Amino acid sequence: MVFRFHYLLFSFTLLCFHLSMGQKNLHGRVITEYFEILPGAKIFDRDTTLLGTSDWDGYFKINLPEDSDTLIIADLGMEWSKISISKGCENLEIILLMDGTYDFMSSNKIDRLRKKKFDRLPELHSKAFQNELFITESPCFEREFEPDKPVLDRISRELMEFRRVNKNDFKGLNKGDIVKIPFGLDKSKKRINTYYSHCKNCKEEDYDYVIIGEIINKHRRKLTLDIKITKMHPYESLEYEGKILNVGSNFKYEMKYFEVIINWDTYLKVQLND
Repeated sequence: MVFRFHYLLFSFTLLCFHLSMGQKNLHGRVITEYFEILPGAKIFDRDTTLLGTSDWDGYFKINLPEDSDTLIIADLGMEWSKISISKGCENLEIILLMDGTYDFMSSNKIDRLRKKKFDRLPELHSKAFQNELFITESPCFEREFEPDKPVLDRISRELMEFRRVNKNDFKGLNKGDIVKIPFGLDKSKKRINTYYSHCKNCKEEDYDYVIIGEIINKHRRKLTLDIKITKMHPYESLEYEGKILNVGSNFKYEMKYFEVIINWDTYLKVQLND
């Protein structure tokens, strides 16, 4: 019995040794481009499996399989960074760039601005070393710029198609038609908001809240509908754009950007008139 126990203990120790030999022990620190410590940054492997999180001082320690050389570092409000670790590189000192807001810009211009910031990373790393935030003057890993243009162009094409469908639906609607308006819902404040990104292939049950109303007027500008509410459930009143809505209330709804759920008969009519 004693022999069996020692044998199992030896086997377990040997297994742990082999597992540790098949891993790389890495450590490092994460800061922002403004030299601010970044606690809570998440470190993933190439399969987005979470390996570790930076502490309150931005430091982290992780174990990475020996045959893996790619990490992804992410945090809220920051651009995700993918790095390729060179052989012998153990100390990973990483600067994350802010995830900027680029409203009303082309995808080419957005990537030009992002690339300009990305090209400053070596200079920023050197300054972080001079400020004693890093212990190396240059990183031992590689990091390539990843353009957003392919993704942004795909989203743009989807939005154009979404607006084309909405414009076609708008033409088929008439005064007196009953429609359903989908909203997002803040239950705590009894407030509703439009969906600012369209819900692809969504059904009625996929939305937070739906109001039923009658079209009392149409305006071609921004494809706007004047809606008179005929049914609200389970709430008797809700706030929308600073106005309290209840059964009998009127409100404006822009179909240029937002969806309207129409009944099947209306849908067929729209398709026949297309």
